[in-house]
Amino acid sequence: MSIDEQLDVDAPAPKSEELQWFETFWRDHYEWLKDKGYLLRPRYRPGWVASWIGTNNLPFGCEDAQVQPLFEYNLDAIREADGNPVMIRRADPSSISAELEIARLLSSLPADQRNHCVPIHEVMTLPEPDEEGRNSIVVMPFLVPWDRPDFETVGEVVDFCTQIFEGLQYIHSLNIAHNDAKNTNIMMDWFPLYPEPPHSILRSERMDWSGPSRPRNRTLYPIKYYFIDWNLSRQFDLSTGTPPRLPPGYGGDQSVPEFKKDEYCDPFPVDVYCLGNVIRERFISGDSAMQFSPRRNVEFLEELIADMTQEEPTKRPKMDEVVSRFEKIRKKLRWWKLRSRVSNRTVPLIFHLLCSPIHWAVQFGYIVRRIPAIPDYKRNKAYSEA
Repeated sequence: MSIDEQLDVDAPAPKSEELQWFETFWRDHYEWLKDKGYLLRPRYRPGWVASWIGTNNLPFGCEDAQVQPLFEYNLDAIREADGNPVMIRRADPSSISAELEIARLLSSLPADQRNHCVPIHEVMTLPEPDEEGRNSIVVMPFLVPWDRPDFETVGEVVDFCTQIFEGLQYIHSLNIAHNDAKNTNIMMDWFPLYPEPPHSILRSERMDWSGPSRPRNRTLYPIKYYFIDWNLSRQFDLSTGTPPRLPPGYGGDQSVPEFKKDEYCDPFPVDVYCLGNVIRERFISGDSAMQFSPRRNVEFLEELIADMTQEEPTKRPKMDEVVSRFEKIRKKLRWWKLRSRVSNRTVPLIFHLLCSPIHWAVQFGYIVRRIPAIPDYKRNKAYSEA
């Protein structure tokens, strides 16, 4: 049965005290994963009974009621060896995609500071495959969405763009097209920003449900950004000089001009468009459907992003050019620009101005403490201790 059939809007909503169809796998493998050193949340223990049954508590307020139906093959866990959270995934078999092959390749290459591909900690083989042949469990770092908490300064935006531009440049340098470089396939580490790991579903709460989760800011606690999700990715042989061609419509960003023309497309310019569109929607133009508002003080991005999202794919810059151009843009930004607020442009300017004295008082404090305007995760002691 397909996921569309499982999530039929006409079907009755599942009760939160009952495991949904995709959750039973995790319950059935709870003990196997525990033997391997990974502890799942209480909801997936064999014989689990909802904690709110027989009480006056509402399910929403209980940790064991939290379910994410959009990612049926993913689940968070605790690695018992060190108590750290991880993300585990039932990877696609080779008959479905090259996900596992590409993930292993990207994790096995020599160190490169441009590598922003989510690493693999471990691959475990299940005792039995499912009907699709899915028999591998991949263990990866626990990551959180990249755009919360909000960006406060231009320098924080510059750091984000630097990392993801270099990250896609690195992927393309290996002749790999990501093929789904959308907003939700970029994520970030949790540990510099959060004193305690946030819950994987309700990030306003701590993972252990012991209280609220309060993130810090990116300037004081720089983080590393990652690309995830390789189940549409492909590595191509470009030695023939003939650009690869894929049928249109793949991936989550359906605004790609080639898709609208219903024509076969070169996946590398599509990647460039999709990444440019992430920045365009998140910072420049906004996207009401995603509740993204345009931001102030990011006009320096507009020309480059406009080129990355051109209608004609042959006119879009390759990622080497994107990185080179952005480095020149970055060098021209003065200290006061880098420390400026990237406030919501839909909020009246008067409110932006009223908040500015507080913002600049904080920024001058950072200057006195010699905290760089552009965060650099490589200087963050948390990474050397992780």
